[in-house]
Amino acid sequence: MAARVDSLEHLVTVVRDAPGLRAKRDLSLLSRLGVRAGDDGAVIPYGDEFLIMCAEAITPDLARDNPHAAGVAVVATNVADVRAMGGRPIAIVDTVVSPDRRHAEAVLDGIARASELFGVPVVGGHLTIGGPAAVSAACTGAARVPLHASAARPGDALLVAICTEGAYLGDAPFFSSLRTRDRGLLRTDGEVLPVLAERGLIHACRDISMPGVAGSTIQMLELAGCGAQLAVDRLPRPADVALERWLVTFPSFGFIMAAPPERVPEVIAAFADHAIECAHCGEFLSGRSLYLSDGGARREVWDLAREPLTATAIS
Repeated sequence: MAARVDSLEHLVTVVRDAPGLRAKRDLSLLSRLGVRAGDDGAVIPYGDEFLIMCAEAITPDLARDNPHAAGVAVVATNVADVRAMGGRPIAIVDTVVSPDRRHAEAVLDGIARASELFGVPVVGGHLTIGGPAAVSAACTGAARVPLHASAARPGDALLVAICTEGAYLGDAPFFSSLRTRDRGLLRTDGEVLPVLAERGLIHACRDISMPGVAGSTIQMLELAGCGAQLAVDRLPRPADVALERWLVTFPSFGFIMAAPPERVPEVIAAFADHAIECAHCGEFLSGRSLYLSDGGARREVWDLAREPLTATAIS
């Protein structure tokens, strides 16, 4: 047991020190607009459905050093955000600033490739040549039953679904399935989320982004105003990837969900039908802390009551 506890202590440090999580503190600036950080997109009532609006900006280093990957990423992240909100992506507009035409061509080729892979058209945007590299985009989707991260409640089952088919992009914490997964599956993978929402099998969701699965769970908890226990030994994970690395990885397809405990088998089966691994990885709890667990051992990662992440938490 001592070895397991020591391992958990190390994993807690890895999660807390992850740059992707620490960077989320800057989301406190959104309070100037009168909005709260947390959800992956905005929900706007529109007729009998809801519009989902999302936007993403790629880190300047990636935009400068790997423009093609930046173009792919700006589409993939927007598509994931719409899906996390229970929506189906409709269209994307992009905004690209490039130092020269060659850089712009690489970015736009990446955007076009990802647009084709996901089956989500690019319908407009903006291009400027002659400035420091900057890549961003916005995506609109539609949802019949929107999912909000804030809807998680104590007693809900915590489920994690990740496509474990793929590879890392060099030493970066990005695990992509876009090069290895069947194109037909890439287009239909996200359909399971709106279907689960419409069937009432899940009622809260957040995509796994830069902070990794544990850090993204902390973001979800801050908006929901509750706590959770995340069983690291149950996480869907490639066999050849160390848990230490996986906990702070940004996968191209990964989502955290809240569901009624009695509906867990149906949720897992729905993802299995799409050849995606989903596991019951814990529970949402009262209180405001995230705990990592492994077998009988458990360690606290973050207490949002003492230490808000974005300073936009529910009081």
